[in-house]
Amino acid sequence: MVEPTVDGKDNKTRLFTKFSGVRLYVIISSNLAKKPVLEILEDVIQGGADAVQLREKTMSDSEFLILAREFKKVTHRSKTIFIVNDRAEIAKKVDADGLHIGQSDMDTHRARKIIGSDKILGISTHTIVQARKAQQEGADYIGVGPIFSTTTKSFEPPVGLDYLKQVKREITIPFVAIGAINLDNIGEILHAGGYCVAICSAIICNDNIIQTTRSFKNLLAMHTQLQL
Repeated sequence: MVEPTVDGKDNKTRLFTKFSGVRLYVIISSNLAKKPVLEILEDVIQGGADAVQLREKTMSDSEFLILAREFKKVTHRSKTIFIVNDRAEIAKKVDADGLHIGQSDMDTHRARKIIGSDKILGISTHTIVQARKAQQEGADYIGVGPIFSTTTKSFEPPVGLDYLKQVKREITIPFVAIGAINLDNIGEILHAGGYCVAICSAIICNDNIIQTTRSFKNLLAMHTQLQL
């Protein structure tokens, strides 16, 4: 059962405050999974993921809706932020915490109209112009990448760490570094000013998802301690 929200503005404030503290954002997709995605979801939550995104580009809406409802149940119980990729109507229907859209997906204003003002809206960006535009149009966070070369998505060449540094200087909303980030290169992201990282294959394709998730969390925590 979903907890009732008394006021949309209060809900948005609560969600935004919670999202601003997210360090580890895990993207889950059955196309890359070695086992059922609901098992992966349970594993990454047990490992300490702060937020999860369900991304299924080829799944039918009816199948996606069923899966998204199950994701909502699990994440609501664990108080993990749940983001739906691309499918705004389904994000609204299952009461996901937010929606993430890409540059070729729907218009930002249309997405906001569908999910409502009390939900988190994230937008993928690959240039500083796109980042500025997303912020101006009311995005709550932006994806920044791909930082490194990735086979998960068919993007233009990686944007590299310079773009991440530029976003750090200019953009005031939260940003999430993404793109082939793993345990070997995450230090470069953090050194360049990254705070939150989105991980997909490095976690969900691993044979020990719980331990790998914990390893990412430990590295992020160690970096925080070094900054104090």
